[in-house]
Amino acid sequence: MIARALAIALVSLLALFSTGCSRAAPDATPEGAVRLFVEKMESGAEDPRSMREAYGLLGPHARANLKERADRASKGQGRRYEPFEMLAEGRFGLKFRPKTMVAKIDGEDAFVEVRGDGPEERATVHCTREALAWRVEPELPDVLAPQRRADGGT
Repeated sequence: MIARALAIALVSLLALFSTGCSRAAPDATPEGAVRLFVEKMESGAEDPRSMREAYGLLGPHARANLKERADRASKGQGRRYEPFEMLAEGRFGLKFRPKTMVAKIDGEDAFVEVRGDGPEERATVHCTREALAWRVEPELPDVLAPQRRADGGT
């Protein structure tokens, strides 16, 4: 009888700890994904892993764009570049300290309105859902095919 009561208590405690300790992932919401991406980009200068982690928070279109850029840079420079190395510090960050973030979700897309202190401190960040997480899709210029010169060179 004591063993049964102990077993029930143990199972109850395990159930409590397993549900009590599970928190939603930071990128489970569009606002969380944007917040985490900005944080990783800002810490990229001090922590080289941050740029790799920031790349992992990008959506499929942004990742494909940076992969294409890395492939081209690798061919032109004679060394292999990784797609995350194409992230330029300061290029994707915000020019202000975010105070509020509000997402408008439309199916698999979301637009996060980020605001700072002043009325000019605002930005809209596009996100897309990927499985159970949200990913940031910054506006990146398309990678254009290289122009061929008339004399046959590139």
